[in-house]
Amino acid sequence: MRVLYAISRYIGKSLYRKILLSYLIIIALIVFVLLFDFYFRTANDLRAQAVDSHLRLTQQSASTLNANMTNVKSFAWNYFGDFDFHQFVRGMGTDPEGQSSYRGKISNFVYNHPIVSNVVISQLDGNAMRVGGLVSTLIAPSEMQRLTDVAIGANGKGLWLPTDMYNPSASGQQVGYTLSYVQAIRQITLTSPGPIIGVMHFTLSSESLEQWLAESEGSREGRTYLVDKEHGTIVYSRHAAERGKRILTAEELLMVGSQSKGHYYRSSLGGNQLIAYDSLGHTGWLVVTEVPTRVLTESADNFTKRTIWIGVFTLLFSMLLAGFISSRTITPLKLLSKGMKAIEKGNYSVVLPVRTEDEIGYLSKSFNRMTREINRLISKVYESEIVKKNAEIKSLQSQINPHFLYNTLGIIDSISSLHGDDRVSLISRSLAKMFRYNISGNDVSKLDAELQQIRLYLSIQKIRFDSRLDYTIYLEPGLERVPIPKLLFQPLVENSVNHGISHSIDGGIVRIEAISLGQDELQVKIWNNGLVIDEERQQWLRELLQLEDAPAGLEQQQASIGLHNVQSRIRMLYGPECGITFSSDEQYGTTFSITIKTYLPDQEA
Repeated sequence: MRVLYAISRYIGKSLYRKILLSYLIIIALIVFVLLFDFYFRTANDLRAQAVDSHLRLTQQSASTLNANMTNVKSFAWNYFGDFDFHQFVRGMGTDPEGQSSYRGKISNFVYNHPIVSNVVISQLDGNAMRVGGLVSTLIAPSEMQRLTDVAIGANGKGLWLPTDMYNPSASGQQVGYTLSYVQAIRQITLTSPGPIIGVMHFTLSSESLEQWLAESEGSREGRTYLVDKEHGTIVYSRHAAERGKRILTAEELLMVGSQSKGHYYRSSLGGNQLIAYDSLGHTGWLVVTEVPTRVLTESADNFTKRTIWIGVFTLLFSMLLAGFISSRTITPLKLLSKGMKAIEKGNYSVVLPVRTEDEIGYLSKSFNRMTREINRLISKVYESEIVKKNAEIKSLQSQINPHFLYNTLGIIDSISSLHGDDRVSLISRSLAKMFRYNISGNDVSKLDAELQQIRLYLSIQKIRFDSRLDYTIYLEPGLERVPIPKLLFQPLVENSVNHGISHSIDGGIVRIEAISLGQDELQVKIWNNGLVIDEERQQWLRELLQLEDAPAGLEQQQASIGLHNVQSRIRMLYGPECGITFSSDEQYGTTFSITIKTYLPDQEA
C-alpha cells in the first residue's frame, strides 16, 4: 500500500506524468480491446471456416461416391429387367453375337466410369463373362462364391459388399480389398418371379477408392471410413485390418441414426476430434470422417501468434507516440497554468506566448486580452476615485474570472488525460463557445441558443463518459425564438449527468425536449434513465420546491441549491403557476419538467 501511495503521489505532482500515464493506459486498453475483439472475431471465423470446409469436403466426398454407386446400381437394374439380357445369360457361351454385343456395352460403361474395375456376369454353374480388370489382381474363387451366395440370398435385391482382393501370382496373398455390387438375375415370367439364372458382379477399383479416400481426408491426420450405420463398424477404410472394427459408440449411433448427415465433437486421449458423417443412399452405410480439431485450428493458432506480436509492437510504438504527444500538449498548458497562478497572486502584467492557432492558442490569446484589459482598467481606476476603481476591478474580475479559466484548464487536463488531441480540441472549442455565451452580458437568451449551450455541455460530458452517456435534444418547431432567462436549465441537466448517469454502472441516456402546451406556455422535460432518486429524498425535494427561501444548511448541497434557485427564478419571473415538477422510478427513469411562459413579464402575451 505504501508503494502504491508513493507512486500515486509521484504521478499526481506532475500533469505531464498524469497525461502520459493516462495516454498509456488508454492506448493499452484500446489496443487490447481492439486486438481482443479482432482476434476472437477472426479466429472464430477461421475456425468456423475450417470446420465448414471439412464438412463440405465430407458431403462432397459422400456425394461423389454416392453418385458412382448410384450409376452402378442403375446400370445393373437396367439389365435386371431386360428380357433379351436374360436370354443371353441363360444361353451364355452359345450366342457369340449376343456376348459380343453385351461385352461391348459393358466395356463402354466401364470405360466411362473409371471407378469400376471389372464386371462379371455369371451363370449359376460357374460359366461367366468378365469385362475389364487386371489379370494380376482378381477375386479369389472362394470370395466370388461368397459374393454369389449373398446375392442369391438377397433374392434379386442389389447389395454393396466389401470384397477381398488377391494376387494369383503371389500364392493367393491378399493385396487389399474393395467394394462390390452384386445382384442376382431372375428370369422374367408373366405370373410370378422366375428362378435365379445368374449373378451380376460389379467390382470397384481399389486405386480409385484409395484416391477418393485421400481426397476425402484432406489432411495427413484426417481419416475417412465407410461405416455400417446399424452397428457402427467399419465397412471400408485404407487399412484392411480395420474392417469390422467398431468406431461409433451406442450414443453416437443414436445420434447419427436420427439424421442423414451432421457432425459432432469427440474427446479422446489424443485430443478433441471433429466427426462428420453423411449417408450413402440406400446402402445403410455412412461416410464418416474424423480429424483432430488442432489441425482445423492450426491457421487460427498461427493467426493468434501474429496478432500477439502485432499487438506488442503496436503498443510499444503507441507508448513512444504518447510520450511525444503528451510533451507537445502539456507545454502550452503549463504556461497557461503559470499565468493563472500569477493572476491569482495579483500579477496582471503577465503575458503568455502564443505558439499555436488551435483552441489552446485561442485561450492564451483570450488570457492575454484579459490581462491587458485588467491593466487598462486598473490604470484608469487609479486616475479616478479609489472606490470607483475597486468597483470596476471587481466587476471586471467577475466577468472574466481567472478561476473559471483555471477550472477550465483542469477540465481540459482531465479529459485530455483520457483521450487525445482531437478530443482536447473539441473540449477547448466547446468551452470557448460556452465562455463567450456566459460573459455576453445579456441576461436573456433565446430557447434555441440555450439548448445549444446545453448541447455543448453534454458533448463535453459525452467525451468524459464515452459510451456510458448518450443524449438527445428536441425543440418543437416554432419555439426557437422564445425568450428565456440565461442558464435556466443548466443546473438540472448537470444534476441528471452528475447524479443520474455518473453514479450508474451502465451509464444511461439524457433526453431533453421542449414542447408547446398552448399559445402562452411551453414545457421543457429533462429525462434520464440513470440512478433513480430514492423515495425519502424525493419527498424532501418536493418539500424543498414548495419553500420560498432555502432552508439552513442547504449551501453544502450544490444540487439542491441549483434546483431551489431555478424554482425561485421561475416563480419570481413567471408566477406561481409555473415551476418545476419531477418523477423518478426504476421503470420510467427520472424526469424534471419545467413549465414557463412563452414570453417574459415585460412583454405582452
